[in-house]
Amino acid sequence: MNDLHRRLDVIEARIAISELRSRYCWYATRGMRDETLTLFTDDCFFENHRTAGGTPVSARGKPALREFMGWMRPASRVPLVTNEVTQVNGDTAEGSCVMQSVGDDGFCGHYVDAFLKLGGVWLFSSRRYFPYWPVYNPSPDRRAP
Repeated sequence: MNDLHRRLDVIEARIAISELRSRYCWYATRGMRDETLTLFTDDCFFENHRTAGGTPVSARGKPALREFMGWMRPASRVPLVTNEVTQVNGDTAEGSCVMQSVGDDGFCGHYVDAFLKLGGVWLFSSRRYFPYWPVYNPSPDRRAP
């Protein structure tokens, strides 16, 4: 593959990953759990550091993620994704984005994501959320790509 094709593949991957993040927000806001699950690999990992006690909760694999997402229902707030940074390496990628949830009980923080391209489709293989506001939970796992 020549350099131009490689660069175009990276651009295409970044656009697809940006849309993947947007679909996650779209589905989560509308309480569309089944659709949200289609955005993840079967062996995915999800971790949320936005908890009352500060101890993260996590789910590994789609069945556990389905159970974890039992809270999903149409919400009175809307997540907005900004400041996306993505590094692509063939059929894998990693990155982060800021997520601000506006509306009732709004909050903000950032995701640290890992992605895998399967069958030509980019999916989340790992998604970890770290809050900024209203509670900042420092963690050694909080990082930028």
